Amino acid sequence: MSVPKKTITKPEDISSTFCILPWIHLSTRPNGHMRLCCASNASSAGAYNDKKWGGEVGILKKSDGLPANFNHTDLKTAWNAPYMKQVRKDMLKGKIPPSCAKCFKEEREGYQSKRIWENRLWFKRFNMKELIEQTQPDGKIPNKIYYVDLRLGSKCNLKCIMCSPHDSSLWVSDWNKLYPQIENPSLKELMIWPNKGKVDGASYNWYKDNQNFWNQLLNQIPNIKQIYFAGGESTIIPEHYELLETCVQKGYAKNIDLRYNSNGMELPDKLFKLWNHFKSVMFHFSLDSIYKKNDYIRFPSQFSHLKTQLEKLDQTPEHVSVTLACAVQILNIYYIPEFIKWKLSCRFKKINRWPKSAGLIDTHFVYHPAHLNVKVLPQNFKNKVTEKFEEFYLWLAKEFNNKEEFISHPYGIKRLKGMCQFMHSEDWSNRLPQFKEYILKMDKIRGTDFKTVFPEMAEILNK
Repeated sequence: MSVPKKTITKPEDISSTFCILPWIHLSTRPNGHMRLCCASNASSAGAYNDKKWGGEVGILKKSDGLPANFNHTDLKTAWNAPYMKQVRKDMLKGKIPPSCAKCFKEEREGYQSKRIWENRLWFKRFNMKELIEQTQPDGKIPNKIYYVDLRLGSKCNLKCIMCSPHDSSLWVSDWNKLYPQIENPSLKELMIWPNKGKVDGASYNWYKDNQNFWNQLLNQIPNIKQIYFAGGESTIIPEHYELLETCVQKGYAKNIDLRYNSNGMELPDKLFKLWNHFKSVMFHFSLDSIYKKNDYIRFPSQFSHLKTQLEKLDQTPEHVSVTLACAVQILNIYYIPEFIKWKLSCRFKKINRWPKSAGLIDTHFVYHPAHLNVKVLPQNFKNKVTEKFEEFYLWLAKEFNNKEEFISHPYGIKRLKGMCQFMHSEDWSNRLPQFKEYILKMDKIRGTDFKTVFPEMAEILNK
């Protein structure tokens, strides 16, 4: 494979669309489907129409066109599946693969995408020219996986308002009550759970039933530099602990970075003991607002307990980093300033410690269900959000003594401005009827009250 003659110091030296992940990374879904990365299939989520590409953009396909799933496809075959090879070829030619639309769309709309920050992270750790030179003309690369994203089933102890039974076992009972009641045809289509997740040979117990997957993964342990755990909820899944213990026993833990997206509800002592053996740990603590607002969004959490868990994480050793990871959506974007003020007032020692996320919070957008995406907000409320953020920028700058390093930080005020720019970039307000029906029915099922918890937003339900 031809590579640039000059030294590669940034992604643009390879191509304008380059992302390192297809060369080092593979991701799973809770039902065992494999995908390019955790953002790839969001390129077709909700309001993004993927019918042009045959459905399920971002999900790896076998030669017969069906999704590759760990119930019947092995890790080695998936790594150089036709799907993966084509993405690599497209990127080297400067094309945008359909599975990567989400990142490039966010970048055009002024937001820092996963592609940007993953490239920034991994370019420091690899000889990029050597990595690209190993790529064959058909897109095939050596069978070495450096970074794996594991979603070990759907077992979870929360049922967040923006989640589904596909990602949380606790959601199943609510879905069984909600789905038969839905009247809006578009909402009905959006909330479908085909055959309760058992499609194309998929199963939420894939990680329990497929010993071949574990054998191949353990063979990759000498190559692996990072393991990423996300929902379900890894801290309550035994196989998560078994994998960490195996890494320790084989002597490779000291070479591996661990990364989590977790609700932090359960943090047993054995977890902290295992972490001591690993090179580093990055724990993204999922928190979407404060007090009753967070308890509504991340139902049925209790904010006082989560605060206690954060304080426990704040006392962990130096090799453990902790960030607050906020899923930005209709329900919380207006309240982001209060959330950040609360975080700063806590004076945590290490949570989003400067310069990580500019000392503020980490954020990512909710794409599914689409009726919770921030673009659905009516224009007058988007303007209210923007006005509030404009005032908040001044407060933040003053809080950080107008230091240039903060003002110019990509994850400080720039990210907040990008958030508003993204919100205004498209009008999805035609989904407001879906939002209203969804919230009102979920309130009835859960005994919650949107208008009481989010009084400033009550007007939206009246439109």
